[in-house]
Amino acid sequence: MNLPRLLYVDVPFEHESGGDKNRSRFLWHTLSGAFDTDLLLIAPSQSVTGRPLFTDFKPVLRLPPVRGPWHQSDSVFAFGPLELDAFRELLTDRRYDAVFTRFHSPWALALAASAHATRPAVIVDLDMVSSRLVGLTWQQAPSFKNRWFFFEKLKLARLEKQLVRQPFLVLFSNPVELADIRGRVAPTPSPARLAVLPNVMPPPPKPGPVTPQPAILFFGSMNSGANTDAFRFLVESLLPLLDADLRRHDVKLHIVGKNPPPWFAELLEKSMSDRVLLVGGVDSMERAIAESRFVFLPLRVASGTRTRILEAAALGKAVVTTTIGAEGIEVGEDALIADTPTALATAVRQLLDNPAQAETLGRRLREHCVARYSEPRVAGDLVREVSDFIASRSANPHFPAHRTGHRLFQRPSPHPHLQISHCGSDVALGSFRDLADDRDRSVPAPGEEGREEPVFRWLEADRLKAGLEAFR
Repeated sequence: MNLPRLLYVDVPFEHESGGDKNRSRFLWHTLSGAFDTDLLLIAPSQSVTGRPLFTDFKPVLRLPPVRGPWHQSDSVFAFGPLELDAFRELLTDRRYDAVFTRFHSPWALALAASAHATRPAVIVDLDMVSSRLVGLTWQQAPSFKNRWFFFEKLKLARLEKQLVRQPFLVLFSNPVELADIRGRVAPTPSPARLAVLPNVMPPPPKPGPVTPQPAILFFGSMNSGANTDAFRFLVESLLPLLDADLRRHDVKLHIVGKNPPPWFAELLEKSMSDRVLLVGGVDSMERAIAESRFVFLPLRVASGTRTRILEAAALGKAVVTTTIGAEGIEVGEDALIADTPTALATAVRQLLDNPAQAETLGRRLREHCVARYSEPRVAGDLVREVSDFIASRSANPHFPAHRTGHRLFQRPSPHPHLQISHCGSDVALGSFRDLADDRDRSVPAPGEEGREEPVFRWLEADRLKAGLEAFR
């Protein structure tokens, strides 16, 4: 029996770290194990970080993105005609049953696949509702200086509205966000199929010999809008309530994660407290989690689900977080949830005073998450969902396809010397020079001094009105 043929579309993830890359690796391994799967990477020909783009996960095609039009979200890739032609040729040669894209970023490729003569099923792992993330960031610090977040929210909301009007399978990691999109944005009936695919709990790590540290851990990529807001909230609102307790127990809050902005240190200096240690990036996040007493995630801005809770649970560590911080993960009573500064400080104080309770909560959280978010269980759900969707498309040859009525993404390529070479049925893009930009797609933080924000182009009044109507 021939396996369905599937094309998986993502940015490089093999040598990258972070919760989103963990999800990418899980998706790739699961899909490539269950289907005849090819990999398409959206990336320049050379790594700008020094790490190899891939070693074991060989792409059948690599497409370089170009800068998109001003009215398109910064998180959405654009491609020139040459790149889109190479993609269409790949679809023609390989005749995929499905094209699976990671996030909304490859939107142009999803539309091109849906309109292609071979009619593959299109599956979009939306994962998180990005308009919500930037919208919450804007709400925390609305100002002319941070106007980028307001307009980015409008652009993303419009894209998400278009997405659920296509005959795609759209996967969410957070059931709360799925329900919101279904009730607020999706038409009735909707041509899209919306489903939940939770993040998976990582396998039990082996950090080696662990020396417990007198530390409470807050970790993540520190240049994201969610974490910069959480850091400011922690230092300005929570630290004054906890400083005396931290001193009494001789414990510090460790801030662990790459790319902390310079103003982190400045804010700590103003706090006049020595109870916060800005660690920065580490070689092993598993070790940092294992050595801590418990994990503290005071998030006010978030979207999708926090894989950090699952990482902490894998090592049996208790978690103190907010309602939005735990959203999308069924933690029951096995994590301490609070939202006000006073309630969060009380929860932290509770675990400081009762180490045995912290150990009990960590053990119960691990058992709870293993039962619900283990890799075999979620992988089985993914394979069934994808298989059912492909089968439903095959059974209905008249399933509506997307009709391209504009050329929004078909901009002239700035790399006319880009060459395409054919190797059997595989298509490979050759090297190119002078890539215009390799944008950092993490959401920048509001209120940062000296931050370079995207070029802002004033909207005409009628376009702004149309954008506001789309968001509503």
